[in-house]
Amino acid sequence: MIEIELLPNLGAEEGDDWRGFDREPHVQVAARLWSHLFSRGARFCRPGASPAEPWRSAPCQDDWPAALGPLPDEPVFDWLEASDRATAWLNTPSLELALRARGGPPLSGPPAKRITAIHDKAFAIEAANELGLVSSDLAPLIRVIPPEEFRSPDPLVEALDRFIAGWPEWTRAEFTLKPRFGSSGRGRVAGRITTDTQTIRGALARFARRGGAILEPWLDRQADLSVALHVPPASDSLVPLTVLGSLEMLVTRSGVFRGHCGEVDSRGRIFSGHPKDETLRADAAAVAQKARAAGFFGPCGVDAFSYLEPSGERLRGLVEFNARPTMGLVTIGLVRRALPRVREALELEPGVRRAFLMAFERPDSESSDRARIESLCPGAYTIDLGSPRAESGPRPFLIFAQDRASLRRAHLDVLGC
Repeated sequence: MIEIELLPNLGAEEGDDWRGFDREPHVQVAARLWSHLFSRGARFCRPGASPAEPWRSAPCQDDWPAALGPLPDEPVFDWLEASDRATAWLNTPSLELALRARGGPPLSGPPAKRITAIHDKAFAIEAANELGLVSSDLAPLIRVIPPEEFRSPDPLVEALDRFIAGWPEWTRAEFTLKPRFGSSGRGRVAGRITTDTQTIRGALARFARRGGAILEPWLDRQADLSVALHVPPASDSLVPLTVLGSLEMLVTRSGVFRGHCGEVDSRGRIFSGHPKDETLRADAAAVAQKARAAGFFGPCGVDAFSYLEPSGERLRGLVEFNARPTMGLVTIGLVRRALPRVREALELEPGVRRAFLMAFERPDSESSDRARIESLCPGAYTIDLGSPRAESGPRPFLIFAQDRASLRRAHLDVLGC
C-alpha cells in the first residue's frame, strides 16, 4: 500500500501554516473531509513543535465514514496521487523550509513563490479585467491596494474616501475591504461612505502584514458560485485542463462558508443549477488557462457570484482564484464517492440529474439541522459524513433529493442561507 503524505495547512493564507488545524475544530473537520478524496494509504503529517522534533504522522483511514461504504483503494481522481511527494493544502514558503529541514523531497505542485503570485486576489482582478469578466460599470470601482500604502494611514484613508465618494448612487457607498491573502471571508471589514472608522483603522496594520487589500463595493449578491478545476503540468501541454464541477456556495450574508448545493448526473458530472452555469464554467476555464500560462498546475477553484446592478442581474465570473484545493473540490469528491449509493436510492439514470446538499450540523443547535432539512424534503437520501470517532467540530452530511429548489429552500429555512 502506497502511503500519501497530506499536509493539512488549511487557512495558511493568513500566515500560520498550522494554527487552524491545531486549534479550530471546523478546520480539522474540513481537513478530514479532504483526506477522504485520497486512497487508503493517506496519512496526515505535520512538523514537530521545534525543528529538532520528528514529524508527527497519523493515518486518515480511521476517520472514514461508514455511510460511504468500504474504504476505497484508489483516490477519487487519479491526478491526486500522480506524485509521490507530500501534498499540502497550500504550498507556502514556510512549509517548503520545513520540508527542506526534514531532508525530504519538495512539495508536489508548483513552488510556493509561484503559488503566492497567482493566489493573490490582485491576480484575479487583473485576469477579470483582461478577460472581460467584470462589467464596465463595476470594473472602475475596484481598487487593489499594495501593502506599503497601509504604512501611511491618514493619506490612505483620505484617498479611499475620495475614491468611494465618486461611486455611482446604486452602490449606496457600501464597501468591503478584504486582504489580498485570506480565505472564507476572514479578515475583511466593511463600511459605508467612509473608511475613517476605528474598526477599519485598526485593521490597516493587519492588511499591511498580509500583502495589502482589495477595496470594492458591497454588492447585492443573488447567488454565490464556484467552479473546481484541475490544471495539468506544463510538461503535459497537449492535455487540456478539466472542469471538475460547478456549485452554488452556501454562505452567510457576511460571506462565511456554510456548504454547497448542486446537481449530479449518473456519470458523476456536477453542475450548480444556476441559469448561467455554462457561462460560469466557460469563464472559470478561461481564468484557469491564464493561470496555467503563468506557471500554475494542480487543483484550483474560481469563486464567482451573481448580483444586481441597475440594468438587472449580472454574473461576476471571477471574484477570487484559489491556487489550491477548495471545499468545492472536496464536495465534488465526496459526491463522487457517494454516487454508487445515490444511483440506486434515487433512480439516477442517464439523462437525469438529482440535487444534493453538503452542509454541517451546528454544534449549538437545539435540534438536528439535518433532520429538519430531511423533514422538508420527503424521499431525501442522507449520508452522514461524521467521523466514527467523537469530534468536537460541526458534523458534516450529504443530502440527495429529487428537486434542487426544495432542497435549497429547506437549507434556507433551517440554516438561514
